[in-house]
Amino acid sequence: MTTVFRVRLLLDFVAVGLIIACLAYWWLDNRTHEVFGTVLFALVIGHNVFNRRWYGNVRKRPRDAVRLINILTIICLALAMLVMLATSLLISRDLFAFSALDGAFAVREIHMFAGYWTLFIIAIHLGTRWTVVMNSIRSAFGLSTPSTMRTIVFRVAALATAIWGVKSSFEMAFGSKLMLTYSLDMWDFNESTFGFFLNYASIVGLYATLTHYVLSLISMSRAARTKAPGFG
Repeated sequence: MTTVFRVRLLLDFVAVGLIIACLAYWWLDNRTHEVFGTVLFALVIGHNVFNRRWYGNVRKRPRDAVRLINILTIICLALAMLVMLATSLLISRDLFAFSALDGAFAVREIHMFAGYWTLFIIAIHLGTRWTVVMNSIRSAFGLSTPSTMRTIVFRVAALATAIWGVKSSFEMAFGSKLMLTYSLDMWDFNESTFGFFLNYASIVGLYATLTHYVLSLISMSRAARTKAPGFG
């Protein structure tokens, strides 16, 4: 893994952090929220520029179930980000106030709705690329030699994150927010700011882990069928 790739990967994780920070609207003032959102979209543009070759090669690659899920995830993510961008311009009060509409309560609701879905889809997208992420981490820390103990530690950490993510999904009423329904939860940032970020990070970890292992099972099942006697 090259240094440039590691920097790109780091910026991708910064983008995920910015999305979570943007969800903490009541912890930030509006101007900071808009600055974070603007930086987020700049990182998204950079991400797509760096990965432009993927778009050119997508038709040339075989389309098995794993690749189709990856393509669908990217399409959904692009749509969610476009909705976020369009609505942010319509409700901006500081950086892009010239493009804002008066009132626009419904637009604000759609903006929040798109924000939660963007986080959810990014978690799935992260899961589709988890092998690449782990290989990059191993390369960065020189962990090229296989280690049973390290594998166990990583899997226990993934399990712990997923369990905390399930708990956090209920605590943050994440399902209700994805369905655009009102919930009575309101995070008390005076009591714990770190807890807010920890909960949403664990939710990302939950869906990334689920996606990674589901796709691994699909790949293993496909490989088993290919090797089976009389296949084809």
